[in-house]
Amino acid sequence: MPAGQAHNTWFPELKDILKERWNSKLTIEQHFDIVNDLNNKLTQIRKDLNIQPPMMWCPNCQKRHRSKFTDISITAMYYALKRFEVCGNDEFNKLLSEWKKYSKSENIDIYGKSKTDKSITKNND
Repeated sequence: MPAGQAHNTWFPELKDILKERWNSKLTIEQHFDIVNDLNNKLTQIRKDLNIQPPMMWCPNCQKRHRSKFTDISITAMYYALKRFEVCGNDEFNKLLSEWKKYSKSENIDIYGKSKTDKSITKNND
């Protein structure tokens, strides 16, 4: 695997999905559909290329371990849209603003998961 590829998220195939599927008239629920498709494709790419998660140092056991891969979040998708010039600065700012309102009203995080579910899970562990 080429150096740094374990940290790569935006492979050309993912950029293509973004450019083909993006439409400024989509709802936030439809944005999450794209995010899910991006994450599924990213998982497939990592598997096909045998990409392993990066190593990390554990301060507790004082050893090196494989970390976990992170998923693409809705905000990461918005920043990618701007970075790859799929949307302009005004649309990007509008997306972030609408997301902030939506996430508060629905009480969800950047991965579409309920914030209350996390606190329940943590308390039950």
